[in-house]
Amino acid sequence: MAELDPYTGPWTRREASHLLRRASFGASLADIDKVVADGRAASLDVIFTPLPAPADPIDPLTGQPYTTGQLDLSRGFQYYNRITKAWWLSLMYGTTRSIHEKLTLFWSNHFATEMTVVQQPQQSLLLLKYLRTNAFGNFKEMARQVTIEPAMLRYLNGNVNTKGSPNENYARELQELFTIGKGKEVAPGDYTTFTEQDVQAAARVLTGWRDSRMGTTVQFVDRQHDTTDKVFSQRYGNTVIKGRTGQTAGNAELTDLINMIFDQPATSKHVLRRLYRWFVYHEITEDVERTIIEPLAEQLRSGGWNIGPVLKTLLSSEHFFSANMMGSQIKSPADFLVGTLKAITTFTPPTDATQKNQFYDALSISMAALQMDLNDPPSVAGWEAYYQQPDYDRIWLTTATLPLRNGATDSILVKSRGLGRPILDTIALTRTFTNPEDPYALVDEMNIRFFAVPFPDATRERLVLEVLLGGSGLAYDWTTEWQAFLSNTSNTQARQRVKLKLDTLYRYMFRMAEFHIG
Repeated sequence: MAELDPYTGPWTRREASHLLRRASFGASLADIDKVVADGRAASLDVIFTPLPAPADPIDPLTGQPYTTGQLDLSRGFQYYNRITKAWWLSLMYGTTRSIHEKLTLFWSNHFATEMTVVQQPQQSLLLLKYLRTNAFGNFKEMARQVTIEPAMLRYLNGNVNTKGSPNENYARELQELFTIGKGKEVAPGDYTTFTEQDVQAAARVLTGWRDSRMGTTVQFVDRQHDTTDKVFSQRYGNTVIKGRTGQTAGNAELTDLINMIFDQPATSKHVLRRLYRWFVYHEITEDVERTIIEPLAEQLRSGGWNIGPVLKTLLSSEHFFSANMMGSQIKSPADFLVGTLKAITTFTPPTDATQKNQFYDALSISMAALQMDLNDPPSVAGWEAYYQQPDYDRIWLTTATLPLRNGATDSILVKSRGLGRPILDTIALTRTFTNPEDPYALVDEMNIRFFAVPFPDATRERLVLEVLLGGSGLAYDWTTEWQAFLSNTSNTQARQRVKLKLDTLYRYMFRMAEFHIG
C-alpha cells in the first residue's frame, strides 16, 4: 500500500480529531462527531473549501476599519498592529472544520515579515490579507507577488535596491528561504541550488521597486533599474536574463527570474518539506523524501503550482493517518491556546467590539509570551520550531515557556479580567458530557476532547482515584456526589464539592505532558 494512497482504515473520533487538530486549531466535540458522521472524503472537501474574505479589522476607538485613510500616528504603529493580531486570532477561533486560517499562518511564516520592522500597519495587513486570499492557490504566483508587496519591499530593503547600490537582502531570502532552498554547501558561496553569483544577479533584476511611504501602493522607478543583462551560475544553467528599459522592465525581468527559479525541481521539494514539517512531522527521512516529498513535488509542478490539491493529498493519505503520526507534534502556541478554547464549548467570547478586541488582544499577548508573536517571528526565517534542527517543535517547550503554559491553563479556571467569569466553568462543561457520573467515562471523554492520544489504563486509573477523588475514595463515590449535585443544583455545598474535584482534575490534566502534544 503506497503511503500517499487515500486512507481506508477506521474512522472514529480519534482519526477525526487528528485531522481537525492538524488542519485547524483543534475542535469541539460536536465538530469531531460531525467529521466522523460525514466521513473522511466529504469532511476533507469541506476542510479544503476556501472561506470568504472576512470584514476588515475595526479600530475600537473609531468603530471603523483602519485599512484605508490616514492613521492616527499619535497612537503608534503598534496600536494598529495589535488590532490586526486580535482580529486574526478571532478568525482562528471562529473558524470550524477549515484549514484556511492554519494555512494562512503557514504562509505568514513561510513568507515571513515582522510588523515591528515594517512599521506600517496597513502594509502588514495588506500582505496578510493577500496570503489569506491566495492560501490554497498558486505558489509560483505568490512568490512573484510577495516580491513586490509593499511590506516585503520595506522589510527586506527592496525599496532601497538601486542600480547604483544593489541590495541583496531580498534576492538572498527569495532563494534561500522562500523558493528553491539552500542546499548543502559544496564550495564557498555554492549551495548546490544557487550561488552567491545568483544572489547578486537576482538583486540587480529587482532594482527599481518602491513602496509608498505612508500608503499601500508600489511603483517601479525605471531610472533606478539596472538595465544590463544578468548572468546566473551553472546552478541555473547559466541563464541570462535580458536587461530591459522602460516602465515594463521591472515586471518583465521579475517574471523571468521567477520562471527560472521555478523551473528547478528543488523549488517544489523545498516548499513540500516546509508543508510536511508544518502539518505532519518534523523528521524527513530518506524514505519520506522518496515516498512523500518527491511525488507530491511532482504533483505540485504538474498541477500548475496549486497548493490546495497537493496538501489535500497529503492530509488524506495513509501516511498522515498512521498511528505514529498521531500525537507526534508539540503543539504550537496557537494550537495550544486556541485549541484549548475551542474544546471549551460552554464559553463564548465577548461580542461587544471593544471587549472582543480586548479579549483577543490579551490572547495575542499570551501567545507572544509563549514565543509565537503573530506576524512578528524572530527573523525572516520564521519560527525556529519549523526549521531549527535537531529540536524543531520541541523548541516550543522550554523552562521558560512551560510554566507560562501551565499558568495560561490555570488562569482559565478563575474569573478573567474584563469577562467577569471564568473561561472554563468545569461544572457547566462536564454537564455536556455523555456520562459524567461515571468517573472513567468522564476521563475518557476529557481525553478525546483535549488529548491527541489515549491514556494507558494505569494513567486512567490514577486520574480517577488519585486526582479526581484525591486518593481517599472509590469510583462510586464520585457517582454518588455527582448525582447528589444534580438532584439539587442550588445546593451550594454540593456544588462546591463537585466543583473542587473537577477544578483539580482539569487543572491537573492541562498540566500533563500529553496535553502538549497534538
